[in-house]
Amino acid sequence: MARRAAGTRRAIGIAGPSELAVAAGAAAADCGGNAVDAAISAALAALCTEVAIVGLDAAAYITVWAPGQSPVVIDGGIVMPGMGQPAGRFGAAGRPVRLDYGGGMETVVGHGAVGVGGAVAALGEAAAGWSSLPWEALTRPVADCVRAGFPLSRASHTWLQYSHREIFGWQAESAAVIHDQDGKLLPPGAMIHVPGLADSLEALGREGPGLLYGGWLGEAIADCVQSGGGLLGRQDRQAYRAQRRAATRCAVDGWSVAVPPPPAIGGAALAAMLARLAELPQNGWDARSVAALAMVQRDVFEFLRTLPDDRDADEALMTLLEWARGGGDPGGRHSPSTVHVSTLDDSGLGCAVTASSGYGSGVLVPGTGIWLNNCLGELELNPRGFHGLRPGEHMASNMSPAVARKTDGAALALGSPGAERITTALLQVMLNFMHFGMTLEDALAAPRLHVERVAEGWQAAAEPGLPLEQVPLPCRRFDGLSMFFGGAGAVLRAPDGALVAAADPRRQGAARVCGGG
Repeated sequence: MARRAAGTRRAIGIAGPSELAVAAGAAAADCGGNAVDAAISAALAALCTEVAIVGLDAAAYITVWAPGQSPVVIDGGIVMPGMGQPAGRFGAAGRPVRLDYGGGMETVVGHGAVGVGGAVAALGEAAAGWSSLPWEALTRPVADCVRAGFPLSRASHTWLQYSHREIFGWQAESAAVIHDQDGKLLPPGAMIHVPGLADSLEALGREGPGLLYGGWLGEAIADCVQSGGGLLGRQDRQAYRAQRRAATRCAVDGWSVAVPPPPAIGGAALAAMLARLAELPQNGWDARSVAALAMVQRDVFEFLRTLPDDRDADEALMTLLEWARGGGDPGGRHSPSTVHVSTLDDSGLGCAVTASSGYGSGVLVPGTGIWLNNCLGELELNPRGFHGLRPGEHMASNMSPAVARKTDGAALALGSPGAERITTALLQVMLNFMHFGMTLEDALAAPRLHVERVAEGWQAAAEPGLPLEQVPLPCRRFDGLSMFFGGAGAVLRAPDGALVAAADPRRQGAARVCGGG
């Protein structure tokens, strides 16, 4: 937790997944940058240093809300590749993997699982619209950090304990980065050196975000995937464009909340849950409120499962929101590979960035230091099956970076990793803070409940401290706070301009308020 008094100039609050990410954001602030500059640098640092969790070719959604303007979402989500590819490539070059993570999960890795990731394109679009610093100034501190080497984070190590052989160990270039000379996984804190990554970042700083799509870096990625029999080719990368969209907005206790529209279905699910829980009593999480929380989650997730796979995304959103608001009659997604950055400055400019690489394909593009996503292999986000989308089609996503405002001048930027648990984590943080009146730190640290689908049906997973006696579902009880329930980060601007930045205790995130004068 970090605080700064009101009355300073160009102060910026930053909450990110690691001290390295927050330090990169602070470097942008020290150079005179605003909240968007800090978010871009922090997100780039996270993409490069949260090994095995994300990479430069991740997907990302960015919500930006400037004072006096309408909120904007930048869609840098995954696009299905395969333009100009022969029919025999579809359905090929993927290897199924099952890991004992989060109670068991299945995915598909390899060259065939790689989609077109738009994180860098989205960050570039944010820079073009709101940045006060040159693009090169935003990438330089990240390149310097990567060149010097950086410690393996505990979050990365936790995921690699499950995935270091099956996902990140099958390719020699990838395996060499995360294992010692005896083939053992490096411990938390071990220094990581990714060959070629600093050079790639410096080139990206000089030549701009387009280098990763139509330039030589994009060509290197496409050629690597093609050499392994995957779908992604140069044409797919050249065609990629991040898109600005109008945010979906909902109201919570005097706050106006902006979240991503479809195909980031997490925003619609969050808005629907908030609408269904608008009439909760304000005396905190008693047994009746916890039961309502569980059943609203179950109902929304069940409703999403009933939507046809080919339903238009905007129509699906309207159907979901109408159902949530009207009370009519009405699935499990849990990738660990997501990071989030929240920033706010004392002008009220808010920016929230969430990025995901799925579970990771295990492909490290030789000479570039860039790990590739496996989003085509995320079975829970591909209901039509492996390679079931049309080339050029955008994938669905649970990512839901949010920025909120009140008429008294207060503003809030927040988000979380955690796939389907992104929605339920943000739901509870918002209700804790906006509805129950907790402090921001307490709202992040309060115990959470998430309804999940298992073979036997729906069940509630819950941290200790919530009264579960009226929840009409089987309960899976955790012994303490767990990263399973997300790792949210948030920054608050109070009505008087004071900033508070806070990170979720479930993950070794970081928070800082910096700048000012």
